Amino acid sequence: MWKLLIADDEPKIRRGLSKVLPWEELGITVVAEAENGLEALEMCRQHEPDILFVDICMPHLSGLEFIEQLREGSRGGIVIVISGHDEFRYAQQALKLGVFDYLLKPVQKSKLAEVIGGALESLQQSKAQEQRLTFIQHQLNHHSTAIRNTFLTKWIGGFLEAGEIERNIAFFNLGLSGLVHLIVLKAVPNLDIGKKRRVWDKGLLEFSVHNIVADVLGQMSVPSHVVFNDAKGHTIIIGSIGGGDWRAICASIQGQVELLLEKPILIEQSPAVHGKTELSDAYVRMLASMENKGSLTPLVMLTKSFIERNYHQPSLTLADVAEGIQVSPTYLSKQLKKELGLSFIDYLTEVRIQKAIQLLNDPYIKVYEVAEKVGYSSQHYFSSAFKKITGTSPTLYKRSGTL
Repeated sequence: MWKLLIADDEPKIRRGLSKVLPWEELGITVVAEAENGLEALEMCRQHEPDILFVDICMPHLSGLEFIEQLREGSRGGIVIVISGHDEFRYAQQALKLGVFDYLLKPVQKSKLAEVIGGALESLQQSKAQEQRLTFIQHQLNHHSTAIRNTFLTKWIGGFLEAGEIERNIAFFNLGLSGLVHLIVLKAVPNLDIGKKRRVWDKGLLEFSVHNIVADVLGQMSVPSHVVFNDAKGHTIIIGSIGGGDWRAICASIQGQVELLLEKPILIEQSPAVHGKTELSDAYVRMLASMENKGSLTPLVMLTKSFIERNYHQPSLTLADVAEGIQVSPTYLSKQLKKELGLSFIDYLTEVRIQKAIQLLNDPYIKVYEVAEKVGYSSQHYFSSAFKKITGTSPTLYKRSGTL
């Protein structure tokens, strides 16, 4: 039922309006009557009427003042003015306030019925429009993740112009304008599901991995990030550079996901890139790198993963790695030489020096600090290893920025 409020200072008029038409048959119920504008405002707060009959001249608060305050309070409802004044200025003011119609007393029953018919039609149209908007909003909410993921997949795939990227970032409120980090994560193929032979539902697995990522990024104070799966099944993480140690973030994600899956995973991290112009190129490079890594045996990938997480420890040895992945040191050494063409110490040195090169690009970091961060307790030994790999000293590299 639609709700009707009658506001008029004359009791006779209020009684007449409440009985002039068969309201119940029209689907309308008279919910309140008010003898002045202030009382009418209170009745509106209590009942939220759909249709309002309002007299112009009422005590305490005139009809026009009442309508003005009603609109200022963002209250809806169809207002029909019923007035004893036929002065143009009253009608003009009322129309400016958005009233539905302006009727003069005494009101003819046929004219009132005609106006009420129009009011009901307007209410029905508004209700239908509101229902359509609610349905559209529901559909958007229901499909928002899929729509967002479609945008993200096109973004990293390089299918969008910078302006379109910016608009979508704003639309989805992602907070990822400017420099971002990209992480690509994928479970290693062709492995047992785990020591317990656990069978994972694909959707549940994605949900679990995404939860791990969200928890890690939250703990590491990354202010803005998105996690989604691309068309190839990779878990993609795009995060703002405003917080967190991204090396530690990668190590934590990798460790927790490997614990969940009970098997090693492939993970790649990009340096900071411009999201609108460089993200897709970084994504392509990382996929290529993962393809190359995918040709290695699970044992060597697990070894590389272990070293990636622990290279900064000065005392890291072949025996430590072998114990960490539960294999004999001799067998591990042979497999590394066979697949990588390097001994354990040579591979560890390469990893450390590559990490050092990245750190040396920071103009504020000292060479001895870099040495400590990549696992060298001696700056002299670090400099010697750096020159052996790169052909120049870390000091010269830091000064020139080139190898």
